[in-house]
Amino acid sequence: MKLAVGVVVTAIALFVFGFLYWAANPLPSASWGTVPDPAAAQEAVRAQFPETGVYNIPGPGAAPAEVWAMVFVRHELPESVPDWAEMLKGFAHYLLVAGVLALVLRRGAPLGANVRRAALLGLAAVVVVEGSDVVWWGYPLGWKLWGAVYHVLIFVLGALVLGKFLPPASAGDGERGAVDAEGERGG
Repeated sequence: MKLAVGVVVTAIALFVFGFLYWAANPLPSASWGTVPDPAAAQEAVRAQFPETGVYNIPGPGAAPAEVWAMVFVRHELPESVPDWAEMLKGFAHYLLVAGVLALVLRRGAPLGANVRRAALLGLAAVVVVEGSDVVWWGYPLGWKLWGAVYHVLIFVLGALVLGKFLPPASAGDGERGAVDAEGERGG
């Protein structure tokens, strides 16, 4: 029961941190480009991209073009109107992240060992995901670095909070139980 409460508390902490990092922090969006005529761009987006999705221009099977683009379009409500369904999905996502951390972190390990484990897990995830976006999809490095920092911090913060709720090791825990001072399994 204590671990389940810890997963929920961790999800709440991650949700609040995510809001502070992405919504209250103006720095990540400073890495975005701008267009010279936003009104004309909005009209073109509505006309050419009627639905949320990823578009390949000129598109599969089209004649080679001088310019190729992959465009991600997300039609959404103005920022002044909160999308509660999206907020619930975001919270459910953080519950999933906290649940995964509950599976990965070690019972009875010192908090520092679990934080290191989570940081390495987060680093591995960002090297694969964010790195692939830069290398294979051409995403701007500046934008993806903000995502990379955020994702590693999510793992670290999650381990810091959830670590307070992890049960101690017990004799029947087997592989996840007996840990030494460094948080590693005994031989």
